[in-house]
Amino acid sequence: MATQVERAHRRELRETVESKSPQLLERTFALLALFTTERPEWTTTEISRACELPVPTSHRILVALQRHGYLVRDGLTKRFRLGPAALALGRSSQTAMDLRTASIPFLQSISVQTGETALLTVPSEDRQYSTCIERVESAHPLRLSVTPGRGVPLHAGAQQKALLAFLPQQDVERVLAGPLEKLCKATITEPQRLREELKSIREKGWAKSFEETNLGVWGLAMTLLDRQHQVVASLGIAGPQVRLQRGLLTKWLELLSTDLRELAEKLELQSPNSGSDTVRLA
Repeated sequence: MATQVERAHRRELRETVESKSPQLLERTFALLALFTTERPEWTTTEISRACELPVPTSHRILVALQRHGYLVRDGLTKRFRLGPAALALGRSSQTAMDLRTASIPFLQSISVQTGETALLTVPSEDRQYSTCIERVESAHPLRLSVTPGRGVPLHAGAQQKALLAFLPQQDVERVLAGPLEKLCKATITEPQRLREELKSIREKGWAKSFEETNLGVWGLAMTLLDRQHQVVASLGIAGPQVRLQRGLLTKWLELLSTDLRELAEKLELQSPNSGSDTVRLA
């Protein structure tokens, strides 16, 4: 017959194996799903019963979530509730959904009026890449085709530079520290030149690119900021150079600026050039 120590050791071993199994993620998500508006607080025992898990297993998951800020525990009641990390994630998700939904009519309008692809891009969580979250492609057979979700380094292309220029300085310096990968023949790979380009973008309120990410492709972009002047997204246009008439760029910039201001107003955001009635090509 196994002794109490042996049984405890086996239980500990079994729980260790369980914690390393693929089921751990399923259990963690199931546990988080318990925290609802109707029932925002739970004890460890209540969670164990609801998820049909051993108390030690539930406790380890709860402690890990608490350590990363997804849960907090009341010192008096010992009940867990959602923490700042979970709430921030929820706000980010809601903002992204609102942003995507609100942007679609503007992207459609920009694409129709310019005949080119209109893009909505956001910075990645680590501020190293951009991600296209919505786009309306040109109706022309020859067009820039963008896959939503694809990451592009922040130093290359109008959409990316429009984001990078308005990120906090520590994020900018991290990108400038490199490496600055050469994606196409005009990609800026010299830190000082990129620094000057970002300064120019901040002064003008818009970014441009010619063959920085794709051969034969140009782009224009402007930045959306929140009320604390933090970067939210960039709104832009891109297309093939063979169809580009330089005389139209100023017109496209004014169109982009007008739509950006309207989108910002709709979402209670702002843009760096929101106080300007006209945008000039420099």
